[in-house]
Amino acid sequence: MSVGAMGGPSADRSPAGLSPAENWSDVVMGLDLPRLTRYLTVRLPGSIRPPLRAMPLPGGRSNLSYELCDGDGRVLVLRRPPLPLGPGGPVPVPATLATPAPETSRSDIRREYQVIRALHQAHGRAGRVPVAEPYLLCQDASVIGAPFFVTAKAAGTVYRSEKQCAALSPSQARAVSHGLLDVLVALHQVDVRAAGLADFARTDQFLIRQVDRWDRLHAASASREVPRLARLAAALRAGVPAGGRISVLHGDYRLENVVFDLASIGRVNAVLDWEAATLGDPLVDLGLLLTFWEGPDQPLNPISSAHTRTRGFPTRRQLADRYATRTGYDLSRIGWYIALNHYRVAGLLEVLHYRVNHGLPVPPGLERAGSWVGPLIEGGLTALRENL
Repeated sequence: MSVGAMGGPSADRSPAGLSPAENWSDVVMGLDLPRLTRYLTVRLPGSIRPPLRAMPLPGGRSNLSYELCDGDGRVLVLRRPPLPLGPGGPVPVPATLATPAPETSRSDIRREYQVIRALHQAHGRAGRVPVAEPYLLCQDASVIGAPFFVTAKAAGTVYRSEKQCAALSPSQARAVSHGLLDVLVALHQVDVRAAGLADFARTDQFLIRQVDRWDRLHAASASREVPRLARLAAALRAGVPAGGRISVLHGDYRLENVVFDLASIGRVNAVLDWEAATLGDPLVDLGLLLTFWEGPDQPLNPISSAHTRTRGFPTRRQLADRYATRTGYDLSRIGWYIALNHYRVAGLLEVLHYRVNHGLPVPPGLERAGSWVGPLIEGGLTALRENL
């Protein structure tokens, strides 16, 4: 199982092979369904008919996702912060690689809802950056024990397995890749001020603060000597690009965080999981997408869960060229941004390595994540040297 895999082939991330009806329950850890039902009946009049059932959805990174189904079969999605950890307490769906904007909380539900609402208001349901329609934000922790927000369910499919991607024809694989890339371009061209997000995050010295952030993570999680880690860190710090362009960043933009239309291959119905969103240099988002991208006939990328090595999927260079053509942005330093993301992911894998060594829980399949750190460091150094 790869780092980004979150299970399930559909947009609602239901476990493969089981219909939602087989998974919805009257009792779900992390939700007080009777109290939630009463609250939503008042706040969304006419939209909820008891009884309300729920199903935890795999993935969602640090914030947890649930599908809600009412007595008429209407379906909504709820997002809330992680469940508390403690002796004998529940272990939440663990966060792995998604990270927040600097100086923000990983589980800041309000911020995630704010960016979804801003994008939906700016462009509507079928907008250039489609998101699940936001219904409400509740910051009253007495309802379910934590703040939460509710959105519509995004219909469609998420391509996150090798079997799914291999079943696409070459033309379909191209359409999916181009749809994914073009929505990222649209996101980076959103007018931040017009969208009401000018104060969403701090933007001064963004790239320097990114390097500082991942330096701190590596220092905090250090439990062994990692060959050439210091060389990559020094090279990043010595070569910080001038930057200057500010866009809305998704923060974890990858194939498995996008819902595609079932009838129109390549059309994006919604971008999911905005908890890492911030404002900053758009090439950081592109660099992460390219870090997780494999491309046709390439060696297996251990951190990728979107198996894009089959015929029809573009190479990383082709994706970057399409982005440059559509934005007009200079990608002459894109290798630095890819290297930064290699450094970032390596630090997060070191956290998992530390947890494994100390008997702490990690996501299933990531017990050997520490063995991927060395190749990531080398990949970052290669990106700096070859620029892609």
